[in-house]
Amino acid sequence: MMSRTGEGRLIAWGLAATLLAANAAGYVFDLYAAFWWFDRLLHAATILALTFWLAVFFLGEGIREGRTVLFVLLVAATGVALGALWEVAEWMFDHFASGDVIKGKDDTVIDIVMDTIGAAAAAALAHRFRPDAARLATAPGDPHRRSRPAPQEAARAADDRRLPHQGTP
Repeated sequence: MMSRTGEGRLIAWGLAATLLAANAAGYVFDLYAAFWWFDRLLHAATILALTFWLAVFFLGEGIREGRTVLFVLLVAATGVALGALWEVAEWMFDHFASGDVIKGKDDTVIDIVMDTIGAAAAAALAHRFRPDAARLATAPGDPHRRSRPAPQEAARAADDRRLPHQGTP
């Protein structure tokens, strides 16, 4: 059986590859023009894939265990920020390359809404595959379960990190 973090990495790579192919196909086969919903779906799904990938590989270990709300908000905010950057890139393309990517304010707002939906979905998925979520989901006797240090041990370890280490006498 694969660990949750291993599964998360596999899913992250699978989503990233699938959405890269879907975005390329959208341009090559002009799917954006053929289907009105394609752009909307791709905005949500691409932000989900990118945000989940970042969460699994970079954000998962950055927040202490037990800080679920902070973790979910950080992942979702990362996705929304990626969506905003994408909208700036679309604007720049239209501005400097005489493209026709932006179809108006409504298109931009709908794109941001879809990006936000993708970011929220990525946050929920990332929480499911977060390493401490995997630990908490295992049984107490499971050899893969990581144990949390007792509060006094955690405090002592924190104190040891703050104090300058001195040589032994």
